[in-house]
Formats: sequence, C-alpha cells, structure tokens
Amino acid sequence: MATISSHWFLWTATIFLTAMVSQGQLTTDFYDSTCPQAATIVKQKVDEFVDADKGIAAGLMRLHFHDCFVRGCDGSVLLNSTDTTLAEKEALINNGSLRGFEHIDDIKMKLESACPGVVSCADILAMVARDATVKLGGLSWEVFLGRIDGRSSVADEVNTSLPFRTFNFSQLVATFAKVGLDTKDMIVLSGG
Repeated sequence: MATISSHWFLWTATIFLTAMVSQGQLTTDFYDSTCPQAATIVKQKVDEFVDADKGIAAGLMRLHFHDCFVRGCDGSVLLNSTDTTLAEKEALINNGSLRGFEHIDDIKMKLESACPGVVSCADILAMVARDATVKLGGLSWEVFLGRIDGRSSVADEVNTSLPFRTFNFSQLVATFAKVGLDTKDMIVLSGG
C-alpha cells in the first residue's frame, strides 16, 4: 500500500510542480554551457538513492513540494535555523516529517566538485523531484532551470502557507489559490 501511496503522491505533486513553474527567465538549457553534466549527475545520484530505498523518492518529491508552496521554489526549505530565526524545515508541519536533506547535500557536493558555484539548490530540488518520479515509473517532464537560491527561511511562513490536515474545503481552496492553483488542482493534489 505504501508503494501505491508513494506513486500517487509523486504523480499529483508532479502536476502541482508543473503548474507552479514560472516561464520567466527559466530555461531547460540553463546549465548547458556552465555545467553540462548537471542533469546527468543529479539523475545518477537519484537513481542510486532510490535503488537503495524506494521510499526516499516520495521524500525527495515532498521536499520540492514544500519548498515551492512556501516561497516559490527557492531552495529555502534546505536552509538551517539561525540563532534568531527558526527555519522552514523546523516548522511544526515539517519538523520530523521531511526527509532527504542528506541526499540533496550529497548531490550538491558532487555538483560543486564538477562545477563550483554554478547549480542552485533550488534547481537541484526541481531536477531531483523529476528524476525520483521517473525512477519509480512516473512520467517525465522538462525542468525549467535558472532559479536563484533564497537566503531566508522562516518557520512561521510554513505554518501560514502549507495546507494543514485539519483544513476544511474552503480553507484548502483558499490556501491553494494563494499559489495560483484552482479547485481542480487542489482536489487532484489532495488525492480526490
């Protein structure tokens, strides 16, 4: 049953993330000249992680979902808390439930070794989400790249941005509308 749930989550999250992509300055060939092996490195690492633990695919997709829903796909979900600010990953709804941070770190280290200072963490999350979905047999999609990493991560923003399990229909619709998704998107992403 966990496999069906994981596949369903990955499929619905794929729809969500595709809807959230801003065509602005993002392109599918953003790293072609600065880090042409970026996509290959990410895919190889994701394949390695999912081969070792199929369940991590859903965790990696969820990281991207939570990142995009709060600040718009800026990698801020990966940032740690500071002395003065509790980070997104430690928000009540996220704390202890998000997984895969160490895998993103591993991919980032591999990319830094190949192309220092080039590939953003936000783009890594986007590529990882796609590659994890494909690894489990889901559909692929073009990932638009060129995101700039956020420098701020605030737990309180998570608590006011992500939908809670206790939300009623009206609250869910309003929450999804804040990020440009309609009722149909909300129903699909909620498993309806």
